[in-house]
Amino acid sequence: MDRVGPPPKDKVEALKAVAKNAGVNKTQLQSLCAVNGLPKTGNKPDLVKRLVDAIQQCVARGDGSTFNTFYNSFETIVPWFHTFVANTGLLQQTKPQPPHIPQTAIYPPVQNHGNTSNSYAMSSYGVANGSYNAPKGVSRPLDWYNQQRHDFQFKPSVFYEIQYRIGDVRDCEPMQQHRQTVSIKLRISDHPQLSNVGNDPSLRIMMYCAAGKNGVQDIAFPYQSELKVNGGEVKANLRGLKNKPGSTRPVDITDSLRIRPNTYQNNIDFTYALTRESFYLVLYLCKTPTIEELVSRITKKIRAESVVTEIANKANDPDVVATSQVLSLKCPLSYMRLSKPCRGLNCGHIQCFDATSYLQLQEQGPQWLCPICSKSVPFDQLAIDEYAQGILEATPKSVEQVTIEPTGKWIEPGAEKVTVPDSAEASFVDDDDLYVSEVLSAANHGFSTPGRSTTGASTTLIGTPMNGSTGGTPSLARSSNNNNKRSAPEVIDLTLSDDDEPPRPMKRANYGMNAYYGSNS
Repeated sequence: MDRVGPPPKDKVEALKAVAKNAGVNKTQLQSLCAVNGLPKTGNKPDLVKRLVDAIQQCVARGDGSTFNTFYNSFETIVPWFHTFVANTGLLQQTKPQPPHIPQTAIYPPVQNHGNTSNSYAMSSYGVANGSYNAPKGVSRPLDWYNQQRHDFQFKPSVFYEIQYRIGDVRDCEPMQQHRQTVSIKLRISDHPQLSNVGNDPSLRIMMYCAAGKNGVQDIAFPYQSELKVNGGEVKANLRGLKNKPGSTRPVDITDSLRIRPNTYQNNIDFTYALTRESFYLVLYLCKTPTIEELVSRITKKIRAESVVTEIANKANDPDVVATSQVLSLKCPLSYMRLSKPCRGLNCGHIQCFDATSYLQLQEQGPQWLCPICSKSVPFDQLAIDEYAQGILEATPKSVEQVTIEPTGKWIEPGAEKVTVPDSAEASFVDDDDLYVSEVLSAANHGFSTPGRSTTGASTTLIGTPMNGSTGGTPSLARSSNNNNKRSAPEVIDLTLSDDDEPPRPMKRANYGMNAYYGSNS
């Protein structure tokens, strides 16, 4: 690589293409920025733009020396750099060369299992079989680094991290009319890297499949396919979610394999049909973190003060009528009380979902969409909402929702009760109820005292009859045992004042069950 002169155009385009590639994760982008003296804060798009702008500045200045530093850092930090560049034809050279790495430590030789004539064999990419030095800052095993430089790249996932490729990549040729079976023989003793599979539950043997070999690939199996291990069918979803490319998971076959004795030959049969293009099948040793470990990796937080400020700003908008809103403390996915209230950094709502439930859903079928607003929320955009977390800690588990005031303050349901005074309650009693209560009380007890209607079983409220001769006059129901007619009840003029109202005649005592003292018609 030249140390003087302007940066070559083909290498400039290669660096820009790799920096913009989705296969470069945020950690790698941060390492690239740190090595080249750039700030490593911000989201993934910010890091990509920062790197591309720095490369463009080197080109504008004709600074070949600084550009070479960028180029070397990409070779070191991005494992599949040369494979990607070679497959895309961005460089003028036809065969990629291994990066220059300082001699710091000698690693054991990498065994090459399989036919070296295979296009995916290690030696076919210009790396001699033997010792090789791991690049600075790479903590993974050397085998992983060497293989990733010569494999096609799958989209990274937080649920399974590739550690080691097991054997060669199998080519599944197009089969439009017939069925075809690809068989793989696997002995644990042939791969020392698999010796800890039985002891470490986080190490899993998984089968990947892709419909192409250039660039970053989604996991995709043929539509008509099945997988058997040692004669038993492996129950797995090989299609993913309907009309959702990239939602297919690799197939975990660890539990179907015989790990001990390690000399046992496991037979893996993959049968497919009705394909018009080639597929590529490969086994990987992966490390799978638990959901609890992934939740603990969510380090970003949304400050409670920022949430209150956001609510207050919306309330102060002159074009918006500020009203209170309800914040549910239940996860919209599991309908259980929130444990780790979480939402995306780009979400405009304050409603949260539970981080554990969200990650469990993505593990089954990765879509990474907010269940509330449907915006894209990948793992690196998840953040714990401290405002909702504070509400959960301050309320009992029986509380399912709170009311958020326009000022940002929250109120627990039932915290403020509006009590009705006795005088207000008395104003709702109908005068008709008062009159009926007097008459019934006189019939039952032999005497009456003016009083108010109660809600007891002995009190019956009678409405105004539809065909009464006097409008608005209440009518009493006759007793079923009383066959005698009685005069119409006395009319009370409610418009009179207390001073003008004549005194009410006294009621006579009732000496018989069916007797009523009054005027008889």
